[in-house]
Amino acid sequence: MTENMQKGDLVWIPQHTRLHWLRKDSEKRYLVTDAPRTAVICDEKDRSYDVFFDGNLWTINKAYTYPMGGRSAG
Repeated sequence: MTENMQKGDLVWIPQHTRLHWLRKDSEKRYLVTDAPRTAVICDEKDRSYDVFFDGNLWTINKAYTYPMGGRSAG
C-alpha cells in the first residue's frame, strides 16, 4: 500500500508494528507500536522507509505503512 509515497509524506502505522533503530555506530533497538500512529517519511530505501516518529528517526518495512489523507475534492 506504499504506492506514490515519498519523502515528506505522512504515513499511518498500524498497532503492533515493529520499527527499528538501525544507525551506524549505535546499538540496534526496536519498538512496537501499542496503538495506531503516524510518522513522516524522511528517506526511502528498496523495502523500507526511514520515518520521523516520536522525536527520533526509525526504519520501518514499507509493507506496514499506509498513506494518510483523502483525495482532494478538486
